[in-house]
Amino acid sequence: MRYGKKTAALLLAGLVGTAALIPANTAWAATGWVQEGSHWKYLDGDGSVHKGWVKTSDGTFYYLDLTTGIMATGWKQINGNWYYFHSNGSMATKWIKDGGKYYYLMDDTGVLVKGWLKIGSSYYYMKGDGAMATGWREMDNGWFYFKEDGTCTLGWGKVGNDWFYFGSDGKMVTGWKQIDNAYYYLNADSKSVLGKMMTGWLSDGTNKYYMDTSNGKMAHGWKQIEGSYYYFSDSGHMTTGWIQLSGVYYYLDPSTGKMAANTTLTIDGKSYSFGSNGAYQNGSSGTPAGTTGSNAPGDTGSNSNTTAPGGTSTTNSGGPGGSSTGANNLSSPPTSQTNDTPGGTSNPSGSGTYQLAPGLTNGPG
Repeated sequence: MRYGKKTAALLLAGLVGTAALIPANTAWAATGWVQEGSHWKYLDGDGSVHKGWVKTSDGTFYYLDLTTGIMATGWKQINGNWYYFHSNGSMATKWIKDGGKYYYLMDDTGVLVKGWLKIGSSYYYMKGDGAMATGWREMDNGWFYFKEDGTCTLGWGKVGNDWFYFGSDGKMVTGWKQIDNAYYYLNADSKSVLGKMMTGWLSDGTNKYYMDTSNGKMAHGWKQIEGSYYYFSDSGHMTTGWIQLSGVYYYLDPSTGKMAANTTLTIDGKSYSFGSNGAYQNGSSGTPAGTTGSNAPGDTGSNSNTTAPGGTSTTNSGGPGGSSTGANNLSSPPTSQTNDTPGGTSNPSGSGTYQLAPGLTNGPG
């Protein structure tokens, strides 16, 4: 028995001595994540320090520095592409926020996106450093507006107190624009806020127009403005002088365009009387040629020829762009946000008449 115990003791001593000679990084060592100070490394099955990409059993990607094997966190450029790794080392995908800015990493590869980005039906623009653009941005020979959530504005968009319109390509529109059979004027004058929807009186130097102060639509037909009636042709031109609508004559002041009503005027040396609805009263001296009627402003009938007694036509076919206007309906809001179409909050452009001016030389506001 004493011999057996001695033999066993010698064998055990031999095993312990052998184990002491095995390097710590062999298969006898732990595999997977190990911490060294404040850094993490990953050991392969043979105990060696892993370098480069590693995908763990749960499908998460990590990156270990090619020189040190230290796990990457934060931004890391790899083979010319930028990636972002969370504080636990996992590779980020989709949206991240870093330093108060938003970035987008490709869903499948984790590569930082730059340039245009489409998610669902929304468009975003990621700048040269990858940060999501917000606010006004000039590029591709046009102006774009990106909301606070980064989505590119399409259709009507309100910025501050002003309304703007953006085409299907996202570019801000200037000048005349027909939207759902109504005409609007988006400022093309660099002396004011470029692209904003204009309201109130406008002039192109030859003709005057009136854009509704509540929704920006160009007036045509009868329009009551500050207690007086005016008449605008299909092209939006304010009409002056004599007009005839459905056999009824009206007179619009040559300088102001206001319809004569409840008054008697001397025109070209002859006396004419007008009722409360503006219709020329049959029987006064100097009766204009043609038949009379009793329809009031706003009841324009068939909009027959509006030739004045002097023979000068005041009718203009087509809208500002050359085609006839029809029903005045606003386009649908581009998003589900409230108050997302013009109307209700816009202020008149001020007293007097705004002079239209061509040119696209400055950015908005």
